[in-house]
Amino acid sequence: MKTIIIIVGVTALYILFVVVKLIKLNRRAKEIALRAKQDRAMQPEEEDTPELHEDGTLSLHDRQYIACGANLAYLHGDRMDTLETDSDQEEIRGMLKREWHINTRDKLLANIDWLVNHGHRVYFKPIWNILTTLPVRERAAELEKLQEEFTAKGDEISVDLYAANISEGYKHLREEAGCFEGKKCKLDALTWDLGRAINLCRWGYDAGFLSRDEAMAYIRKFGKDLLHNYTTWTNLGENYLMGFAMWSGDLEQLDELYGAQCDLLSEDSSPWVQLESR
Repeated sequence: MKTIIIIVGVTALYILFVVVKLIKLNRRAKEIALRAKQDRAMQPEEEDTPELHEDGTLSLHDRQYIACGANLAYLHGDRMDTLETDSDQEEIRGMLKREWHINTRDKLLANIDWLVNHGHRVYFKPIWNILTTLPVRERAAELEKLQEEFTAKGDEISVDLYAANISEGYKHLREEAGCFEGKKCKLDALTWDLGRAINLCRWGYDAGFLSRDEAMAYIRKFGKDLLHNYTTWTNLGENYLMGFAMWSGDLEQLDELYGAQCDLLSEDSSPWVQLESR
């Protein structure tokens, strides 16, 4: 009997410890979200942090797939152990309209389709190939040819700008953060596209644009693609950072995103830590 009492007591203490750590992680996410986005200042200064709990409707694999979008979910202060983000529907609809120009189901699906079938990796791959395989003296001419190819397709992106952002972002992440180490490390910016698509599915569900089954079907597909492509959560997250670096060129905010990634890789309550190792 004493043994049973001891086991029950230890189990209760462990559960309490996990709950406290979950609350700590979620509060940290809220703080980062407030710093990263000025428009979040419209929210009340003091907001009760929802207590995170296990969602029995999600399998281990489903939790892994949702965790593939953790870089962005963490910055938004979203819940990361369920399909639901625990944000108000009107707040999510407002955010989708401001940040993504999405106010209908069709526009949501169009954005998801673009990320999945095109995305920024379509630019990243050929630019990265030029930067890493050609002598410096030959790069300008090849980048100009690439610009002509995209322009001919009606694409108005600046290849030179993206190339500069990639070079500076990669150097910064390598030298300042020690990213992209290891023989199996990949660099393709896939997470930047599919990670955001996963979050759009979650927000689309909370906004009422997608059914639960639709959202989970998409998330499972994108999550499987990401888990198949990367062998670690670290490398998966690094490719979100690299995609952001190419798109933004903002090294200060890149440092903030890297700080969030470090939290996700180290906090006991992080889905990347709790779930099966990648």
